[in-house]
Amino acid sequence: MITIKQISITDLSTDAIVNAANEHLQAGGGVCGAIFSAAGYNRLQAACDEIKHCDTGSAVITSGFDLKAKFIIHAVGPIWRGGNNGESKALYNAYKRSLELAAENGCHSIGFPLISAGIFGYPLEGAWRKAIQACMDFEKSSAHSMEIVFAVLDKRIIEMGNKVLTDLGYTGSGSSCDRLLISDRQVDAVFFHLPQEPYGFLSNWYLSPFDLDGIHYSSMEQYIMYQKCVLFGDQDTAQKVLLTDDPSEQQKLGKLCTGYINGVWAGARQAIAVRGLLAKFSQNADMKQQLLDTKDAYLVECAHSDKIWACGIRLNESERFDASKWQGQNILGFALMEVRSMLKY
Repeated sequence: MITIKQISITDLSTDAIVNAANEHLQAGGGVCGAIFSAAGYNRLQAACDEIKHCDTGSAVITSGFDLKAKFIIHAVGPIWRGGNNGESKALYNAYKRSLELAAENGCHSIGFPLISAGIFGYPLEGAWRKAIQACMDFEKSSAHSMEIVFAVLDKRIIEMGNKVLTDLGYTGSGSSCDRLLISDRQVDAVFFHLPQEPYGFLSNWYLSPFDLDGIHYSSMEQYIMYQKCVLFGDQDTAQKVLLTDDPSEQQKLGKLCTGYINGVWAGARQAIAVRGLLAKFSQNADMKQQLLDTKDAYLVECAHSDKIWACGIRLNESERFDASKWQGQNILGFALMEVRSMLKY
């Protein structure tokens, strides 16, 4: 997925960020200077000095040192000399090689500045068009999943970038899905977390009224916490759960359930969830269609603190793209997938 964010590139948590470098890989001003400063000038310059040189239209890679990013990819864009000196091809190749280096080093997310559009003088709209075209071509040709973020501080430049995305007909990599690595294969995936975020209707906290066994529920969270209390015979807390429509409060009450036995709940919770989810989506036609529209994509709840219902990884962390790096069981995601299969027929 290609996105444009109003953020300093040094604040990105992507696996790699791209430095708009010069051929001699020396610290400069602008984005380059900010990256050297944030990474640690002496160590980064020493690493660049070992490489010595990078041709225009190419890129090299170093450690990220003190940055959040694991790697810095140093891409050398062209200096604008009127447009008839191979600038367009060189700029495209700088992005192309950066993306290839990121993939070769196991990265699943990368942050770019708008290469050559600063002191190198490349016209703004042309710089955007070449950048986005290179990224779109990479998405189409590569089986490697990559979240691509452009970090821009100027709102005018962001507006131009979004306009170019629209002009080029960008809608994502052929679908609304990301890509997930499971063992040695890539599959479509939908990642979700909070109700107000993309695909928030999949969250247990999303307000989605439904009835089951004569009881009205405001959300899946209320249903699950009620069923948990009933399972262990705590009717008093179960009734308190039904008295509030606040999912946060419902969760707190569920944690107070008396008589709780972890092994029993571990065995029962997914079956309970599937039954509630089937009612939720059967009784809410719009949400049912939204669920079916995810087709066969893996559904993955992303929450760092939840190692049971979610995958144990934050929604903005690139580790979510590799199932081997998950810290949680993603029970909700798999329950949703089971219910989606049931609703297809």
